[in-house]
Amino acid sequence: MPAASVSDVLEQHGLIPEEILADGTLHRCPTESKPRKLNGAYIAHLDKPATLWWCNWETDDQGTFCAEEKQTLSPAEMSAWRERQQSIRRQREEECTRRHAEAAQQARQDWTSARACDPNHPYLRRKGIPALEGIRQARDGALLIPVLDAAGNLQSLQRIYPDGTKYFLTGGKVSGGQFIIQGRPEKPIAICEGFATGASIFLATGWTVCVAFSAINFPTVARTTKERFPDRPIIICGDNDEAGRKKGEEAARVANAQLVLPNFTSGNGTDFNDLHQIEGIEAVRSQLEAALTKQHGLVALDMSEFLSMQIPDRGYLLSPILPVQGIGILYAPRGVGKTFAALSVAVAVASGGAVFNWRAPMPKRTLYVDGEMPATSMQSRLSSLVGGMAIPPQALKNLSLITPDLQPCAMPDLSTPNGQAMIEPLLKGVDMVVLDNIVTLCRTGKENESQSWQAMQAWLLDLRRRGITVLLIHHAGKSGDQRGTSAKEDIMDTVISLRRPKEYAMAEGARFEVHLTKARGILGDDAKPFEANLITEGNALHWQVREIEDVELEELKRLLGEGYSIRDCAEEMGKSKGAIQRLKKRLEACSK
Repeated sequence: MPAASVSDVLEQHGLIPEEILADGTLHRCPTESKPRKLNGAYIAHLDKPATLWWCNWETDDQGTFCAEEKQTLSPAEMSAWRERQQSIRRQREEECTRRHAEAAQQARQDWTSARACDPNHPYLRRKGIPALEGIRQARDGALLIPVLDAAGNLQSLQRIYPDGTKYFLTGGKVSGGQFIIQGRPEKPIAICEGFATGASIFLATGWTVCVAFSAINFPTVARTTKERFPDRPIIICGDNDEAGRKKGEEAARVANAQLVLPNFTSGNGTDFNDLHQIEGIEAVRSQLEAALTKQHGLVALDMSEFLSMQIPDRGYLLSPILPVQGIGILYAPRGVGKTFAALSVAVAVASGGAVFNWRAPMPKRTLYVDGEMPATSMQSRLSSLVGGMAIPPQALKNLSLITPDLQPCAMPDLSTPNGQAMIEPLLKGVDMVVLDNIVTLCRTGKENESQSWQAMQAWLLDLRRRGITVLLIHHAGKSGDQRGTSAKEDIMDTVISLRRPKEYAMAEGARFEVHLTKARGILGDDAKPFEANLITEGNALHWQVREIEDVELEELKRLLGEGYSIRDCAEEMGKSKGAIQRLKKRLEACSK
């Protein structure tokens, strides 16, 4: 076999050695795409049986060539051919090990020098996904996705450029590699091909997602995942193409898992990120949860089983008004001070403190989503409240804030699947979310139509199912009730109404009555209305709380002292004469 023929074969596979060294030893050489680097390798034997092995690390293309048909070889030549194949295999494995080690070292260097991802990276924006934890951005603008081995060690990197072009680190090991998007530990594990697909699955479900980078890698990643998590359900989320179906089926058999392919009712697409883009995040969630239900089925218990279950008490985040997994709404007319009240609730829950007559048993991670307040006003209010509530500095780490002025884009519309997807990464580890307020954060649909509330209600119920407590802040309408459809209150555990006292002057600032108009499980004194007044002392703010009856007694005492009759007092205080008579008796009893 002449050297020219060897050169021709190598050239067909993108290798361009300066000369052919046919000594049976592995030689590195340049490639057509990178002629200044040695990203190719070959082993050549020119004497009979002429044998050639090549590898192009740029394209991950490798193979062997023999000039003669094996059936034409003599016994001695056949023996020589086998020896050469063994030598090629050994040298090839040694070269792979060396290249993988070199690439892993390069990956660590690239990773260390990279910076945090720009949330407005063109690729992320085009795919409709956030900059999830665990990825970085290189100096040339490429996203860096770690390729990790089964032990979590960095073995290579995938680079994704703004235009969507993808490259793996030359010589890096991809086989068996994965990138893990951590979800909730009690939920299933999904295995998919690409990072954007994995991000869409995570946003839709909150599942842990193993990104395998290619369908070829599915079976290996599925096997290691099953070995590591034998009791977790595994869903193989294949691309809807031939490779996705074939390798997805193989992976499903290996891991005793279910294969799910995206189903498109409109448009053209192949993966779950395409489904996210074309039909919305809710379509992704619906299809995956339907597949999970099909795999495991709904659970029905007979009464004896259910009644014998040891179900732990829900407990409270803020006793007695906000239980764990609770959904509450606090509403008030404009200017009453509902944001002061909502911030105080959030600070109390985050610090394990108290506000009004309510106390948080222990500190909990809290996310406050503000839809309208200028950042400087929010900072000033929080600083004064924290000062007045005597919060320990370490407790402030439990409270995170999303406020419009600090965002690179408009605030999410939480009544849409895309808006819910935007906030999803920030819910990891959160115990309570405060949404201030419905008008600015839920902008789709008509406020008075219950149908428009359905998407938001489904999301709130999903948050409850995931163990997250939600407090919604809303405006009161002209009637004094919460504005818009009353269907909002259907799923609420607690409805809190803040009302202006009858005798109120604007100079008093935040002074209001607190009434519980819906209070599941709240009885006796805990359900009584009270008055709250925000008091300024220097740079600090703190709440002064009095029972409504005490306030009424003071008002009645003043009116009677000014010579008002029982009828006049009833008219002035907006009560019946009988109610005034009872208050008068109470006043007389207190004065004895």
